[in-house]
Amino acid sequence: MKLREIVIEWEGPLSVQEVIANKTDGGEEPEWDGNDYGLYQIYGKHILCGPDTLLYVGKTTEQTFSQRMDQHYQDFLKNEEGIQVYLGRIFDPNRHSPSDNWRQWYRDVDMAERIMIYKYCPNYNSQGIGDRPPIDEGRKIKLFHRGARHRLEEVDIAPDDF
Repeated sequence: MKLREIVIEWEGPLSVQEVIANKTDGGEEPEWDGNDYGLYQIYGKHILCGPDTLLYVGKTTEQTFSQRMDQHYQDFLKNEEGIQVYLGRIFDPNRHSPSDNWRQWYRDVDMAERIMIYKYCPNYNSQGIGDRPPIDEGRKIKLFHRGARHRLEEVDIAPDDF
């Protein structure tokens, strides 16, 4: 069985304001290979699940963490309590490069987000909760959560964990 491994380095907890103010490294054109792109988890108080609940999992590939978090703040986070944000970065120099216009990096970020949404069912994610990630027959994807992963398991294996 083929296995694809994706390592995610997590940082946090951060406040929404810290993310908006400091996570702005978009890189330089034409490669736009800055540090502030990837996945994020948003935790906060939920009316049914209580404090420190995983509310949302998202990705940002075309804008920085700062830009995306500012959008979330304007849309819904400004009214939430106890918000903590965790940022996840994916980079494998053997797979990700500007030579393919970062296509493999985009695929890995997208697949990791889909797996996490499907497995963890964050309360505020409305899309992807019931959509099984499109993993090819005979293949597994293993997500390694490193660093400040907070409430995520250390390893997610798709489709075994579904």
